[in-house]
Amino acid sequence: MWRALWPGVVGLVLHAALSPLPVRAQGTPTVTRAEIYRRAQRLVNDGYGTEGRALVDSLLNATAPRSADEAEVLFWRATLAENWDQAQRDYMRVMLEHERSAFAPRAMLRLAQGELMRADTAAALRYLERSVLEAPEFTDAKTLRDRIVAARQAVQAPVAAPPAPSAAAGTMAWSVQIAAFPTAGEAAAFAAEMRARGYETRVDGTTAPFRVRFGYYASRGAAAAAMEAYKANARADAFLTQVPRP
Repeated sequence: MWRALWPGVVGLVLHAALSPLPVRAQGTPTVTRAEIYRRAQRLVNDGYGTEGRALVDSLLNATAPRSADEAEVLFWRATLAENWDQAQRDYMRVMLEHERSAFAPRAMLRLAQGELMRADTAAALRYLERSVLEAPEFTDAKTLRDRIVAARQAVQAPVAAPPAPSAAAGTMAWSVQIAAFPTAGEAAAFAAEMRARGYETRVDGTTAPFRVRFGYYASRGAAAAAMEAYKANARADAFLTQVPRP
């Protein structure tokens, strides 16, 4: 029954969203923009993505171009987008067309998070640096930027040459190191993310930096081949290191 009534409900909400100046008449409450966003998000969460995004599209069609309201609607449409390409397009519009909006630094943070998911830390840092520069009070961007910088510094820090395995032949192996973090929690989260992408990652070390690695290879050549494959697939840096066999 609910599914049968739903098109009518969506139609009523769309009608309210399309009204540029909602009118309160005969005790009927005005549907606010925030309420429409909440309804759209609920629809998307409940599996009615097309209907939820249609609500936000209707608001965008009724909003003046380059206005402060347009920045807000674009941000919401990006948040509820069906895929990252659509979300990225609208976040970019907020950043470029509404650079003075309060939503611009938030859009840059979302763009940075998207680049991190694609393992492009350089691009992520560019968005975060701009966000911090243009909105220094936006602490979320600054916190994420500082964490990325610390992690990159840990990865790039010089590592002491491992001892020659002559006295313990067969007890050492080669591993591929792909990241290092200042906290164990961050390292574990990244390792879990990479395991979901098919890499048998682990966290090595009991003190900072906590290193994320994969593989125990008998030869440097085998480890190098695995490293190059990782670089090509993940588009990220990595290097080889010798570790004790488990």
